[in-house]
Order: sequence, then structure tokens, then C-alpha cells
Amino acid sequence: MAVREPADGGSAGAASASREGSRPREGHPPAEGPEARTLAQRVYETLEKRILDGEWLPESKVSLRTLAISLDTSMQPVREAVGRLIDAAALRSAPGKAIRVPRLDRRTADEIWSLRFLLEGEAAARFAARKRPAEARQLYTYTKALRAMRFGADLQPTMRRMMAWNLALATGSGSPILIDIIRRLRLRYAPFVAEALAEEAPFDLEFHQFTLHMQDELVMAIEGGDADAARHLRGADLRSFQRYLYARKSWRPIA
Repeated sequence: MAVREPADGGSAGAASASREGSRPREGHPPAEGPEARTLAQRVYETLEKRILDGEWLPESKVSLRTLAISLDTSMQPVREAVGRLIDAAALRSAPGKAIRVPRLDRRTADEIWSLRFLLEGEAAARFAARKRPAEARQLYTYTKALRAMRFGADLQPTMRRMMAWNLALATGSGSPILIDIIRRLRLRYAPFVAEALAEEAPFDLEFHQFTLHMQDELVMAIEGGDADAARHLRGADLRSFQRYLYARKSWRPIA
């Protein structure tokens, strides 16, 4: 895939942050207090959203200066936000003071999915064990939205709802450590998922219906407080999705 510079969205929110005093006036050093830290966090959240929404596919490349201009801010908060994403292995440095989105190879993708089976299966089990049926039922809002779109064909809306569902499931575990690990891992696999869904292939209505039915079954297990069933169903859901994505990328079937 040719390296490209992605279109920069989300500038309105960042521009608003800039108007709150983020851009240093001429002759003055950059702010270093709470306001600067808040701006850096806002920039981070904007870049994180671009990754999770599938706006930046693997090998997408953009310069730090372009980011700063598009976000209407100085280089300092951009460098800080980018540094955090590089530390999380979500981005890599590129020549010319730029960044790029890394592409997962088969071995890394296999390892990430193995970790997802463990971590998200545990999150589902803990969610069920907490016995919060009303909280569990909130997951239906995301599957309802996904049913109203063509899964993957409407790429960014699909990614947005799917990633929100994944995070809501993790949050339901009630474990801050588990939630943090799952959040960070999403940044590693989201571009891979988006790229696989963006492959030229007919819309697969059968899989669309199957995967959403599987997620509804999982929510029912969580509602009923069945931790073992919730763990099993999340693992089965992830395994079927892994096979689907690998097939779209023409990778050999999972052993």
C-alpha cells in the first residue's frame, strides 16, 4: 500500500482548545502549567480517535507540523501526544519529523488476538459476576446501531460503534487495570481491523447478522450473571471475527 498523508479531521475541537490560550503569544515561552497539559490531553484524544475510528490505516503517514497546523496548536502538545502513542506502539517515528501507523504482521496479529481472548474473556466474566443487568443492557445500543449500517462497508461508523462496544464491555469488568490494558491494546489492532474491513469484497450480510447475534448472546449471559458462559461467548465471538478478518486479508486459515 502506498504511504499517504491522511486527511486531518477533528480540527474544530482542537481549534476551540487553542482559543482558550494554548498558542503562545509572540515573544512568550510555551505554557507549561495545567492548561498546557489539558491541551496535550485533548490533542492525544483527537489522535487516538483517528486511530480507533479507522481514519488512519496502516502505513498512513503525516508530519508533526501538518498535525500542529490542522489542530491549530503549537508543536509542544503534538510532540507530547505523539510520544505517548509511540510509547503505546500505536505509532512509529518516520523520516522528516513525521509519524506513521505500523502494519501488523501475521505473528503480531496472532499474539494480539491470543491476548484478547484472555483479557476480554476475563472482562466479560467479571462483568457478569458483578450482576449489573441494567449496565449490561446498555451494550445493546451499540449493536442496534451496527445493525442499521453495512458492517465494514460504512467503515468509520462501524469502527466507532465496534470500539465503543469493546470499551463498554471492558469497563463493565470494574477493574481499572484490566480496562487500561484493553484500552491500550485497542490502539495496536484497530488499524489492522479497519484495513481488513476496507478490503474490496462484497458486503457479507450473513456474517454481519451472525456476529451481532453472538454479541447479543454474550450480553444475555452477562445480564444473567453467568460468568463462565460470558467468558466462553466472548472467546467464540473473537475467534470468529479473527477468522473473518484473516480471510479478508487472504491470510492462511487459523490452525
